[in-house]
Amino acid sequence: MKLEPVFFVKENKLYKIDENSPFDTNQLHKIEILWSKVELEDGIYNEEFLASLREQLKSLEVQKKFAILVPVIDKPLENFEQIESFTNTCNHTARRVKDCISVAGFEIPCRITDYHDFIEVLSKKHSQYVYFSHNNQINDSSIVVY
Repeated sequence: MKLEPVFFVKENKLYKIDENSPFDTNQLHKIEILWSKVELEDGIYNEEFLASLREQLKSLEVQKKFAILVPVIDKPLENFEQIESFTNTCNHTARRVKDCISVAGFEIPCRITDYHDFIEVLSKKHSQYVYFSHNNQINDSSIVVY
């Protein structure tokens, strides 16, 4: 099931499509997701945790509220394999919540230096997501800097 986007980004600002008006990012719930909580071992995911996350997001959906999923890097991220594992974990998370309209998108962790690869992997099957960052140095108008 492919969801239609609810938001779009213009000049680093978030807009709600149906209203064609700016959306205050302070209204978004930030849900931190620890990498170690999702990926228990290499390629082994905590489906119970992801089911609970899905329930939480469905609850927000009923309330007509939205969330940003905030991946937290709490394991070593020092080489290509670890970066790939982290990105795959985020992609697996996206797969498990793919039908949750309440998900506005993902925050790009500061430690991810190649955010284009991160976005590319997640966007292959989840094009409805918007990407957020606290990094004011990002020179990419398609990312919400908040």
